[in-house]
Amino acid sequence: MANTRAFHALRRSVHVTDDQRDLIIGTLLGDGSLVETFSKNHLRLQIDHCDAQREYVQWKYSILKPLVLTPPKYQPINRSWRFRTISHPDLTAIGRLFYKGRRKVVPDSIHDLLVEPIMLAVWFMDDGSKNRNDGLILNTQCFRKNETMRLKDCLSRNFGLDHVSLERDKNGWRLYVGKQSASRMTEIMRPYVLPDLAYKLISPVETTRKPPIAIGVKI
Repeated sequence: MANTRAFHALRRSVHVTDDQRDLIIGTLLGDGSLVETFSKNHLRLQIDHCDAQREYVQWKYSILKPLVLTPPKYQPINRSWRFRTISHPDLTAIGRLFYKGRRKVVPDSIHDLLVEPIMLAVWFMDDGSKNRNDGLILNTQCFRKNETMRLKDCLSRNFGLDHVSLERDKNGWRLYVGKQSASRMTEIMRPYVLPDLAYKLISPVETTRKPPIAIGVKI
């Protein structure tokens, strides 16, 4: 009963801030998911990363903490760290954009949503990697081809990343950011990428020399 009262009191007192929304949109393009509660009234955000990315989970938690009742916990079964926010109408509204039924999608309005460098950085920290040819990869295999194309167009329109192509692998379609745009993308994301994840960038030595800019600081 006490937990129920705490939950309802928290849901009445908080709303998703702009900074939290930036993080949520970035992670929904990556590993984050919105899940139903037992009552199915509203959605809550679930964050789950492997043990090696514990610091990354803690960073996300530090931003989303006002929406969370229980801090991240270690999951022995899959050796990961996980936390969930409370269910909230603001999250349900975001879910209407990013889900069709239970399938996560790229919204038609992604050009109006994916606009801040922090969103790009969170998406990349979730699902990005470095290619041996000095390119960058965004693993978008959970999305359909037309949705991945939508993301490609968004990267060009909103971030000036014109050398991006779709690649097919056994799991679906992913985005390959060619060398010509990879340097620009790295510079856009550099202030936000955590030191522990700087190895994903094409210039990891430089990115580890200073901590990431706090979320909410725009460049």
